Order: sequence, then structure tokens, then C-alpha cells
Amino acid sequence: MKLIITEKPSVARDIAKVLGIKQQSQGYISSKDTIITWALGHLIELCQPDEYAEEFKQWKLEDLPIIPDQFKTKIIQRSKDQYHVVHQLFQKPEINEVICATDAGREGELIFRLIYEQSNCKAPIKRLWISSQTETAIKEGFNNLKPGENYNDLYASAQSRAHADWLVGINATRAYSIKFSRGHGVMSVGRVQTPVLKLIVDRYHEHKQFKSETFYDITADITHANGEFKAMYFNPNQQRITQKEVADNIITELKSTPNGKISSLAEKKITEKQPLLYDLTEAQKDANKQFKFSADDTLKLLQSLYEKHKILSYPRTSSRYLSKDIEAKLPNLMNNISVLDDFKSCINEIKSANRSIAKRMIDDKKVTDHHAIIPTDKTPSINQLTEQEKQIYLMIIKRFVAAFLPECLKDHTEIISTFANHQLKSTGTVIKQIGWRQLYQDDQKNTKSKKPTEIQLPIVQQGDSIGHKKITLKKGQTKAPALHTEASILASMETAGKHIDDDELRQAMKHCGLGTPATRAQILEKLIHVKYIFREKNKLIPTDKGLYLIDCIKDPVMQSAELTGEWEKQLNEMAQGQYQQSTFMQDIATFTKKIIGQVATSTAYAIRADQTIYGDCPCCEKGKIVDNKKAYSCTHWKETDCKFVIWKEIAQKPITEKMVKTLLTKQKTAVIKGFKSKAGKTFNAALKINQDKIEFEFEQIFVGACPLCEGAVIETPKAY
Repeated sequence: MKLIITEKPSVARDIAKVLGIKQQSQGYISSKDTIITWALGHLIELCQPDEYAEEFKQWKLEDLPIIPDQFKTKIIQRSKDQYHVVHQLFQKPEINEVICATDAGREGELIFRLIYEQSNCKAPIKRLWISSQTETAIKEGFNNLKPGENYNDLYASAQSRAHADWLVGINATRAYSIKFSRGHGVMSVGRVQTPVLKLIVDRYHEHKQFKSETFYDITADITHANGEFKAMYFNPNQQRITQKEVADNIITELKSTPNGKISSLAEKKITEKQPLLYDLTEAQKDANKQFKFSADDTLKLLQSLYEKHKILSYPRTSSRYLSKDIEAKLPNLMNNISVLDDFKSCINEIKSANRSIAKRMIDDKKVTDHHAIIPTDKTPSINQLTEQEKQIYLMIIKRFVAAFLPECLKDHTEIISTFANHQLKSTGTVIKQIGWRQLYQDDQKNTKSKKPTEIQLPIVQQGDSIGHKKITLKKGQTKAPALHTEASILASMETAGKHIDDDELRQAMKHCGLGTPATRAQILEKLIHVKYIFREKNKLIPTDKGLYLIDCIKDPVMQSAELTGEWEKQLNEMAQGQYQQSTFMQDIATFTKKIIGQVATSTAYAIRADQTIYGDCPCCEKGKIVDNKKAYSCTHWKETDCKFVIWKEIAQKPITEKMVKTLLTKQKTAVIKGFKSKAGKTFNAALKINQDKIEFEFEQIFVGACPLCEGAVIETPKAY
């Protein structure tokens, strides 16, 4: 008898329908020779430290790092009823084959193997590996089941990822919470989430600390025998004009030089290739840009289109290419989507021209577990989709159809106009063949045009005489780096923080990124859940707690996107049988020990949640001045031996927060009334900073003329 395990009940029902299995029971469906049961996502999880030893219930630095010789697992309490159903089925003596039908990926493999091992099952494993949930795909998959041992390396990769996250997460979270919490609660630290938080915090600081600069652009209307065109002033060093006097001088010189010539003319043909098909991360980025959907929302919508509606292929993919065996099925897939009104005319054009998909989209070497997201062989019923599902579906289909259209061909022209020693540049592009871009034109008029143009330039020749009419000066301001959106942080996570625009190069970097396409949305949601970041109008902004954590972590390796990216690369190589699990785990254990050692010996002083920052320390210039029990002092007094302090009471006079802020910003307060000397005499004085000390600057009350030197006699607390 065969036992089939799926990840969700809905998938089990779909498979049962295709295989003709109808007998419903509590927690499973069966026939004479086959049983189908399911997980509810994960049924098994890793044990917590206190389940290894009683003493680990208390969080103590001296107990760290906790590195189990063997990782223990347990049944997830909320799913225990379904686990017991699955366990009893595993124990049936008539079961002679177990078919793993969980999601065909790293996480799906882990879900199944943990249940299989927890139940101590010994029956041989077969693997169902499909990329869509249609009836045809399910039948083909069961006709081509794979030996379970083919996926042992994938399981090793999944297991190593889970163990590594446990080691770093449990130990670092405990260490930083013990050492630095100071009213902030648990300081959650993770192998992947902390480098991602660092990227968001760094961009936030760049944005906040950016100092905008004024610049000036000069444009002119150039006159030529064949027509007029606009040009912008530039210099060979590509430096902006930052002083108005310089801009005014250039304009004056241009006006005094009415005649010039075309000093340079460059024309080149540009071929824009069709964009690569969607993988999960690219779909999440575009959905965030176009519809402001979060990465998690996009994943859920794609999962629904794959699992519920069965009109898209497996979404948790990292590939943007198709394998050779898919190529023969593409015309049929194109026929199925020709019912969509948005693409009818375009698909008819593709059919009549007998066009096939762009050759570079078919590449077996660039398809690992799953190919790019494409439509399935099920004809879509667009009216059955929610508005959001429809938006995502049409976005995916548009990219798929674009892959069959011709390349976009452009003629690009660059003209350099010279007047005396000054140069002005004009650029223009004429689209000769719109190709795939016809699907991406916002302007419907341009969509219908055979040869839409961007900027028209007259026909000119190098050396032609020219003049100018109107010269315009425009003032502008440099802009701060934009705060991260989910689209931009996903791009940074994909390439371990490196900014890469090129599609092909970014695809090559995928396995060196932070997390995987399937986990990146979860990482962002986790950062929001633990209150390290929040969303504001599609921007990701760090909270005080998030800023505080990154300030606490002095070791750059703990925040390193590159190191975490290298680990992800090793996990991917492990899944391909090219990297040893033992080597990876040894490296993670060594790294964990290093983290704990650094935290234990750290003398850094971090700011508590209940402390207010009043300003920068004027003495060491590294720390911040914060309030403590008896004084306002420097946070870095241990690190730098900084002795700067403002006592909360000076000469029996309470020093207020307002006085402290004034002192730190202006180096001196106004005259403060009501100080008392040791003798009990009241006096007034200002406070001023003198190096690392706070001194009085006395109020000068004129008493009379000095009888000796004819100077002024003034009153001070102890004398005249």
C-alpha cells in the first residue's frame, strides 16, 4: 500500500480527485491501495534550549553558547492531532512505499523528512516533483516519481539552514538581550534578519544625514537650418554647477557668442532584449512598485493562483529561465491565455508570425529546482479571481507574452553643440521597432503607433553652423538616497547588498543573496513583528529599537550581508551535492562562539529604552550625552575613558533638561539664578563648557569704580 504525504489538505484533495481516491476519513483520504494524508505546514519543530537542560530556562551569559551535540525535535502542540493521524498511518505494516508530495522545494522537503524521521518510518521514499497543480501535471508527476534518495542533498541543505538559524538566533538573541536589553525587551538577532536590518538602518542614516546641495542647470534652444532642438550645458568632467555666479557667467558668455557649430554627432542602434521571465523575487519587486503590495502579500497571491486556481506554475522559484523540456508545451500555454482580452491582439500577432519564445529564455543550466513562473495548461477564468489576484496574474502573463515578441530596436542620437569654449548636449531616441515594449507603453497612443518617438532631433551633420535663441537657468537640489521600499530591499537581499541593475548578472548572483526567494518575505515580516522596522507609505523605516540593536552590535561580521550571502551560496551548493554539511555546520558553530565571546567581553555602553539623548559628547565626540541617576553623562565613558559629566544639581541648583540641551548646543547657558555657595550666599551665573569640565561664568554686577586702577568693581560669590 502507498502512503502519500502532502503539505496542505487542499493539495491532498486535488491529488485524490486526480487519482480517483474518494474514501474520506478523519485526517486522510483512502482507497484500496492508496492513502493520502497531509501536514498543516510544519508538524515538527526544533526543541528550545530548556528542553535540553533545566538550567537553560534562565538566560545567563555564562551558559552560552548552547551548541547541541544532536538537535532534538518535537511535535508542534497546535498540530498534534494531525501528527498522530500521520504517525499511525506511517506505522501501518501494509505501507510499503511513502510518496513525498509536499511542495517541491527546500522547505517542503524539510517538512516531510522531519515527520518521516519523527515517526521512525523505514518504508522507501518516492518523490513527487511538479511545477503546477493542474490535473495534467499531477498525472505526469505520478507517472514519473523520483527515488527519495535523489533529494538527500536537498534535505541536508534544508536541515543545515534550520540548524544554523537555531544556533545563531538562540545564542545571539540571548546574549544581546542579557547584555544590552535595558528596557527594550528581547533583542532578537538572526543569521539573516540582522544583516537585512543593517541594510535598512544604513539607508535610513544616509537619508537622514544627507545634506542637500544646490545646483544649476543651463538649457538652450538651439537653432539649425533643419529645425530647432533643446540642449543642456555640460562640462567634460561631468560636474554640476554649484555656484550661481558661475552659471551666470556661462550664460553671459553664451549670449555673447550667438554662433556655434555641431562639434560631435554620435548615432548608434540600440537593441533592448525582452525582459527575463519572473521568479518570485522579481515578481515581488514589481508588485511592490506597481501596486504597493508587500512581499508577503504577493507570495500569498501567487500561491493562491498556483494552488487554488491552478493557473500559474510553482511560485517559490529562483529561476527566470525555462528548461528545454518545457519548450514544446509553450504554444499550447499561449493558446490557453488567448482568451484574455488584454492580450488577444498581441497573441494573434505572435501566432500569425509563428513566433517562438526568445532563445535565451531556454537554458537548462539556469533552472535548478523549478523554472520561471509561467501560465499552466488550465484555461484561466479571470472573473473568478479577486482584484488583487487579477493584477498579479496579468502582470505575470504580460511578461510571458513579452518573451515571444521581437526585440525593441532604437536609433539613439547624441549631438554636442559648441559655442566658444562651452558645450551643450542633446540626446534623442527614435523607436524603429517597438517589439515587446508595446505591452509596456503607458500612453495608448504610442501603443498604436508603428514608430513612436521619444525626442525628435533634426537631421544634422558634424561641423554644421548653429545658433541659439532662449537660454534658461534652472535651480535644483540634490536629493537624499531614498528610504528602502520592499522592492529595493528585496533587490539588495537578492545580491547581498550589492546594487546591480543588469538582469543577467543579478540572476547569476541569486545564490549569494540574503535568504531565498521563499523566505525573504518572512524575514521582512519578522522584522516588523519584533518591532525593528515599520511600513510607512511603502517605505521601510527602522524603529528606535531597530536603530538601537544595530548600534549595540559592534562586530561588523554579525551585520555582514556578504558573509550571510556566502552561507546561502554554500547551502545551495550543498543542495547540489557540491558542499559538505559537516563543514558548513562547523563554520556556523565557530561563528556562534565568536559572537558570544565578543558580547561577553564588550565594554560598549548602549542607550536604554528609558534614556533620553541630549546631544553629542563635546569631549570625546564619540558618545552621546544621556541622563543617568545623578548626572547627564557620556555613553562611551568606558570605551574612551571620557570624564565629561553634567551633574543634575550644581551648587544646590537643579539643572534642567533645557539647560543641558542649551549647554550642549551653544557651549554656554544664559545666566541662571539661584545658585548657593557653601557659605549659603545666593549668586547668579551662566554655565559653560571648558574642555571636559563645566564652569561658572559669573553674572557681572557693577558696584563701582576701582580706586587703584580705575577699572570696574564687580560682585562675585566670594568677593568684590
